[in-house]
Amino acid sequence: MSDAVKNWTEWLKESRFSYMDEAQKEQTILWLFSVRDKILDRAGLKAGDIVIDIGTGTGLLAFGAYERLNGNGVVIATDKFEDCILECEKIIAKSDISDNFLIQQCPADNIPLQDNAVDAVVMRSVLVHILDKSPSINEFYRIIKNGGKLSIFEPIIRSNTRYYELVNPENITDYEKFKQAEIAIMSSSESPLTNFDDKTLIECFEKAGFKEIDLDLATEQSIYTVNGAMIDPWFNTPPSPGSLTMKENFLNHFSEDEVKRFIEEVKKDLDGKNITVKSFSAYISAVK
Repeated sequence: MSDAVKNWTEWLKESRFSYMDEAQKEQTILWLFSVRDKILDRAGLKAGDIVIDIGTGTGLLAFGAYERLNGNGVVIATDKFEDCILECEKIIAKSDISDNFLIQQCPADNIPLQDNAVDAVVMRSVLVHILDKSPSINEFYRIIKNGGKLSIFEPIIRSNTRYYELVNPENITDYEKFKQAEIAIMSSSESPLTNFDDKTLIECFEKAGFKEIDLDLATEQSIYTVNGAMIDPWFNTPPSPGSLTMKENFLNHFSEDEVKRFIEEVKKDLDGKNITVKSFSAYISAVK
């Protein structure tokens, strides 16, 4: 697996933006804030609530919820990874947060809270990194009070624009073989990134016992001009720490020379070309 990313905070703050120019980075950061606001809106937070942000990362949702509650309620930020916990602690140390904000290191499927402990669960892009999603969803149900609400966002990666859709087939050696390999990679049941879609998520929430499940599918479209320098990070930046890069995925299907040739041909074909890339995601809210 790639060692290009040492930990989650490095990936969250730096690596995931590695292929973007400054305008794209700014656009993505604004989009992240809009995602935060929509998740919190759909959670229906109210004064006095106990809110838990599961898989908090660098605290985007947790600090947003704290600001909304304005001291009248409690926010719990949890994450499996120590570097994320330490990053949130650094942010708190530089802020005026003094109470009603708790941090807990734990995985999403084993949260050290009693049954019916919280009014709301909020979460962004966590299940996409968990292979077996049902135990975590069951845990969310356990800790939410009766009548409490869940509000999450998950990218539906298996539906995103693919490389074979962007290039001119005539410019790619063994185009059909690479197309079929990419289809297999992007629909693999062995990767947490691609082993689900909005329908399977809804089924998991229904089985856990959630009611009033509301699904809002979103499509983001980016139109930009490619330059050759963008393309190496496309293939060499992992989608999360410890995950295979796209290049490493292709190496499971082709030789090193074949993959190297493919990447160079993609560069040559797309350099200077205007492309449209679509990404899909699901906002899901539900009630216990």
